[in-house]
Amino acid sequence: MPPVRDAAETQPQRPFPLGMGRLAIQFGALFALAMLAMGLVVFMVAQQRIARRIDAALEYHSSKYLAPDHGRPADSAVVAARIEAWQAQKALSERTYLLLGRDGRLLAGRLHIPPPAPGFSPVRYVSRAHVVHKGRALATRLPDGALFVVVQHSEAAESLQAILPGVVMAIFAGALLAGLAATMLFARQTALRLAETQAAADAIARGDLSRRIATDRLDGMFAHQAQSLNRMLDRMEELVNAQRQFSSALAHDLRTPLTRLRGLLASARPESAGESASDSDTLIERAERECASVIAIFDALLRLAELESGRHPTAVAPLDLGSLVADVAETMEPVLADHGGALRLAHVDEAVVRADAGLVNQLLVNLLENVATHTPPGTTATLRVERAGEGAVVILADDGPGLAATDRSRVVRPFERGPESASRRGSGLGLSIAQAIVRFHGGTLALADNAPGLEVRMTFPA
Repeated sequence: MPPVRDAAETQPQRPFPLGMGRLAIQFGALFALAMLAMGLVVFMVAQQRIARRIDAALEYHSSKYLAPDHGRPADSAVVAARIEAWQAQKALSERTYLLLGRDGRLLAGRLHIPPPAPGFSPVRYVSRAHVVHKGRALATRLPDGALFVVVQHSEAAESLQAILPGVVMAIFAGALLAGLAATMLFARQTALRLAETQAAADAIARGDLSRRIATDRLDGMFAHQAQSLNRMLDRMEELVNAQRQFSSALAHDLRTPLTRLRGLLASARPESAGESASDSDTLIERAERECASVIAIFDALLRLAELESGRHPTAVAPLDLGSLVADVAETMEPVLADHGGALRLAHVDEAVVRADAGLVNQLLVNLLENVATHTPPGTTATLRVERAGEGAVVILADDGPGLAATDRSRVVRPFERGPESASRRGSGLGLSIAQAIVRFHGGTLALADNAPGLEVRMTFPA
């Protein structure tokens, strides 16, 4: 029968898409519209500035021609003379001057237009080439009833309005092309960077848990994202490897008591009728112990799974760690004494943390049972509580054989045992459950050298 392959292995690998067409078009169009709006705003501002400059020029030249003559206000004769003098000097100009009588008759000037109302107003006039032009006029009524008019050609504004459609379309087209090119380039660069992540994800889906995202070609948020994903992948690989070791160790640890149980039950078969009743009772008692050992392993596994998944029913409340540690020390002192050891309660600070009293009690009992079981007679254990900022630290130290530095990180994993306790009975889950209880409370558990012996330091946050 051919081997069954994972779906990720059997599917052909497609090349990574390097385009983001729809996204690029959307960003390009948005950029083009923004540039179009900016062009319209610039045009309107320019048009307003030109209009203000024209009005300012009209006011200036009007005031110049209407300036008093030898201390007397300028009348029609003075203004007409000034217009005639200007016409004699100027052949071409962007503005012209008119003097209209009270009846609208042209008194001075060369431009024929209907009399405008006093103040600023738009006007139309016909040039010598019989071309109609637009202009802006400032009309001022003189004391004698005549109307003095200054007309400014508005060809600059007309030219600006004439070229507006072409300029706007050119800006829009250029902005659209530039926006599309920029966003396509950005999309391609983004896709190239995301391809590293996709390649790593596909490799991991095919079973290569050692694959990581290369960060040497990444920068900015892509580098930070890749580093976060790599940390996640490290954790995933650690969990998968721990699960594999867990399964292997579980099979090994359950196989031993079950094998013993099978041997004991085989010894109690009818063909072994030569055995006495006391022998049968002994076999049954040993079989019950082996069954209890298997059940204890499963109970410990269930407790560990509940703690690590956060599903353990808890009664978290303010807890006086000092009082709890003192109670546990009083309860466990006879247990260590029965194994030839001793328990001493050292300095205890007042420390109140939020914790589950039952779980913390189980934590300390498990650790003290480990000392009683896995250290030689004559070992002394010391318990103390110290404040650490807003939290507290519970320290259990013994003067036993201790653990090598390489073993300290190993024995907190399920079914791992120290070299001194490898040949002894036990599930190998005590330190795993202890660490899970501390993590459940948001704290940390650390093993250190007590020189001699082992120090277990449990930190609880406030």
